[in-house]
Amino acid sequence: MKIFKKAPFLVMFSFLLSNLCIAQEAEEHFKKGIGYFETRLIDKAIAEFKMALPLFKEDQMQMKAETYAALANVYNKTGIHKAAITACKKAIEINPDIANAHYNLGFAYREEGNDELAKQEFALYDKLLKQEGEYIESPEKPTSDDIDKYITLGDNYFIEGKLDEAIAEYKKALEIKPRDDILNKLGQVHQQKRLAGKSEGQPVKIDTFTSEKTFDKMPGLTAPDETEQDLSIEELTERGISYYDQGMINKAIEEFKEVLELDPDDVKTYYHLGNAYADKGMFDEAISTYKKAIEKNPAFINAYLSLSTLYLDMDLIDEAISLCKQSISANPNDSFLCFHLGEAYARNKQYEEAIAAYNNAISINPMDPETQYRLAESYYQTKQYDMALKHATQSEELGYITDPAFMIDLKKKAGAE
Repeated sequence: MKIFKKAPFLVMFSFLLSNLCIAQEAEEHFKKGIGYFETRLIDKAIAEFKMALPLFKEDQMQMKAETYAALANVYNKTGIHKAAITACKKAIEINPDIANAHYNLGFAYREEGNDELAKQEFALYDKLLKQEGEYIESPEKPTSDDIDKYITLGDNYFIEGKLDEAIAEYKKALEIKPRDDILNKLGQVHQQKRLAGKSEGQPVKIDTFTSEKTFDKMPGLTAPDETEQDLSIEELTERGISYYDQGMINKAIEEFKEVLELDPDDVKTYYHLGNAYADKGMFDEAISTYKKAIEKNPAFINAYLSLSTLYLDMDLIDEAISLCKQSISANPNDSFLCFHLGEAYARNKQYEEAIAAYNNAISINPMDPETQYRLAESYYQTKQYDMALKHATQSEELGYITDPAFMIDLKKKAGAE
C-alpha cells in the first residue's frame, strides 16, 4: 500500500520536473537563436527560434512574445516580410506593448507597400519607447536616440541589396552624430556598389566593414604594440572577434593565429580564422582552416555550414556534396546540413537526390519556407507538378516570396495532369 500512496506524488514530481526541463529547453533555444543571429548565422537563428516557440509554458509568455519579435527581425533581414508580419502579430497578441514587434511590423508593412499601416506601427513604437523612458522627443531636429533606428534600417536595406536606400539611412545617422562605425558601414555599401560593376568571373567578398584606416579611432580596440604581452587566450580571442566585427580582418587574422600558437586544439578559433580568410578572399586558406576545425571536432556544425557554403560559392559541387554527406553522418538531426546537401545536388542537376535531401530537411524542420520552395523547384524539374505545387504553396504560406511566373506556370502544369 505504501507504494501506491507514493505513486501520485512520484507522478506529480515527474510531471513538474518534465515541465521545468521543457521550459529551460525553450529558453536555451531562444538564447542560441540570439547568438546565431548576432554572428550572422541566419538560418540557424530561425531554426532555434522556431524550436523554442512550442516549448514555452504559461509563465514564459513574455519570452515567447520576445521570441516571435526576434524571429520577425530575422525574417525582415532576409526579405521574408510576410512571415515577419505574421510573427509580429503573434507577439503583439501575447503582449501589445512589445516595442520591437511594432517596429518590425512597421518595417515589414512598409516593404510590402502598405505605408499607412507602417506609419501606425512606427508611431506605436515611438509611443512605447517614450513610455519606457527610452525615447526623447525632439520635434524640430532628430537626436542621438534616432541613430540606432536609422542604422537598423540601413542594415536591413543593405542585406536586401537596396544599396541606395541603405546609403540614405546611414547618412541620416551621420547627420545626427558622425561616428566611425557608421562611416565604415557607409563605405561598405559604396564598395559593394563599385564591385557590382566587376565581371562575373571575379569573386566578390565584402567585409562587414571595409575601412581599417580608422583603427586608432575605434573605441575598445588597442594597437598591438600598446597591449600587454601576456594576454590570456580568452582575451586574445575576444580581441580577434572585436577586430573581425569592426571589419579589421587583417588584425583579426593576427589575433586568431596567436591564439592557435598558444592552443593548437582551439576548434572555435579555427572556425573564426576560416571566416576571416573567407571574407578576405583567401579561399584556399579558408578551406584548409575549416577542415582543421572539422578534423578537431567532427560534430562542429558551423564549420560544415561555412565550408559547404564556400564550396558552393566557388562552384566546387562535388566537394560540397561529399562534405555535406560527411557532416550529416556526424549530425543527422541538423536540417540546414540536409538543406545544403539538397542545394549541392540541385546545383549539379541531380534532382532526385536533391528531393531526398530537402525532404529530409523538412522532416526535421517543416517550418523553413526556403526549403519548401527549393523542394518545389526540384519536383518541377522532375515533372512532378502536383508535388511541386504543394510545396510551393506551403512556402508561400510560410511567407516566402515566390516567383510569380514560376507559380503561374506550375499551376497550369499541375492542373493539366
